[in-house]
Amino acid sequence: MTVLRCVVVAGFILLAAACSLGKPIPQATTYVVEPPPPASVLPHRAQTLRMGRVRVAPAFAGQPLVVRVDGTRYSADFYNTFIAEPAGLFGARMAEWLAQSGPFDTVLQPDSTTPAAYALEAVVTELYGDFSPGHPPVAVLTIQFTLIDLQGLTPQARLERTIGRRIELAEATPNALVLGYGQALGEILTELAPQLSPVR
Repeated sequence: MTVLRCVVVAGFILLAAACSLGKPIPQATTYVVEPPPPASVLPHRAQTLRMGRVRVAPAFAGQPLVVRVDGTRYSADFYNTFIAEPAGLFGARMAEWLAQSGPFDTVLQPDSTTPAAYALEAVVTELYGDFSPGHPPVAVLTIQFTLIDLQGLTPQARLERTIGRRIELAEATPNALVLGYGQALGEILTELAPQLSPVR
């Protein structure tokens, strides 16, 4: 290769690099999960509940929205993400919702150090959009709950429930998916809350 040709090739490489550097970097769209407010309020018990640590299954624990594209393949959407890690996001939303609905007089956030009579642990085992071809798109959310009595010498599990929802979506879009998560979380907590009432 002649010196002139080398100079021309190098010039094209530098020009291409300059063009790519000038392009704006795509920004991710971020979302929060907002369950609808409780439709009714349960009688309150004069006790305090602390929302315990929320864990999310590793496949769904990151901020990108996860979509099932067929029977065995899932895809993480790095341009559409939760505004924070889903474990913290769901923990805060659960505490806020239960504080409004009852049956406990006070519900503390997961990071609170205030003493409480009970703690509610949660494990999110499914959190994805099922966009498989040939089927309506749905938001899938499943949560395992454990209510722990902290009043004795040793903590004891008083209630264990697994509740899930598949919410059909109007369209297969990130916005519709997150709205579906909000509806699913509201329905799950609506089913859970009355089951906390008779615990002694």
